[in-house]
Amino acid sequence: MATPLFAHLNSTELARAQSIQLFADERRLARKPRCSATKDHSVIRTAPNALLFPYIQPNSPMSYARIVLDLDWHNPKHRFHNLQLSYLSAARAWENDLGVPEPNWVALSRDKNSAHIGYELETPVGRHEHASIKPQRYLAAVEAGLSLKLGADEGYNGQLCKNPISSNWELYRGPERGRDLRELADYVELPNEKVHAYSRTPRGEIGRNVYLFDEVRFWAYDHVSAFRDAGFEIWEQAVIGTAERLNAPGYHHLLALAHHDLLPHSECKAIGKSVARWVWANHGKRSPSPAFSELQSWRGARGAIASAIVKRERHEERILNAIGVLTAQGAKASMGKVAKLIGCDKSTLSRHYKHLFQVTTH
Repeated sequence: MATPLFAHLNSTELARAQSIQLFADERRLARKPRCSATKDHSVIRTAPNALLFPYIQPNSPMSYARIVLDLDWHNPKHRFHNLQLSYLSAARAWENDLGVPEPNWVALSRDKNSAHIGYELETPVGRHEHASIKPQRYLAAVEAGLSLKLGADEGYNGQLCKNPISSNWELYRGPERGRDLRELADYVELPNEKVHAYSRTPRGEIGRNVYLFDEVRFWAYDHVSAFRDAGFEIWEQAVIGTAERLNAPGYHHLLALAHHDLLPHSECKAIGKSVARWVWANHGKRSPSPAFSELQSWRGARGAIASAIVKRERHEERILNAIGVLTAQGAKASMGKVAKLIGCDKSTLSRHYKHLFQVTTH
């Protein structure tokens, strides 16, 4: 049964929409997406009307529901020029041939080896003014890693994508379930957070939003003390103004962002307000408030416990996998053999993971 979102689709388009439900979900699309008959000029329409166009805005201004990559492999100089996207999609060979997860959908040009591919996120990542910057940073890093592996177009700004519902494109459907960012991250090499955490020379490897956020926060750390007597409202306007000023020259001086346009005023304002609130509350004072210190201690303890649990679960999984391999080979899964296989000390297994061996030998 057609929903209001699909009210204007013909039978072919409706069948395609119903086959990629995560994309064709009004909760995951912009209420009034940009759309276009070509890549050169776009208009704004309601979602039911926008779905009629060959190109559509893939993400809402408020959240990222999907990662979309632009693959122009028809270029003779591209390293994957001789590899057909239609073969990868039909044979579901993305992971075997390229070491990347299979996209949820592929909208492929009918006359050349070019496509937009989409990875639907299980949980959309917020990009509004109250959204945390950390998930956005993580998303940008994962997107950059996938883009690098697939040789995606670095100049693609994500404003429009080939609409997989449109019959202008060949549609290949992948898994129906959404992907967790951590699952996608397992396929790529992420930047070392400890190396870049407090770097005062952001280079833009993981997106304009994160680059501007880092530039603005470093400015704010250095100047907040001078605004204490003026009050928060004047401080907030100063930070927003700084975000606009840093955004205005563009990003052409950064290799990773050379082809990207300016961020819109709304995103600069959201970044400025977020930085202003946090820095005003937590930075530049003579000493942190007792409440803030207590909160930071609680966060640290909670984070350490959670990290330890995750680390232990992953180690147990590696041990069980090694036991399974040895058992399949007809060998006895002793602690010594398992330790050698996973690269740890036998004493560690004996002290902390003896119960896993007891389960498997009874």
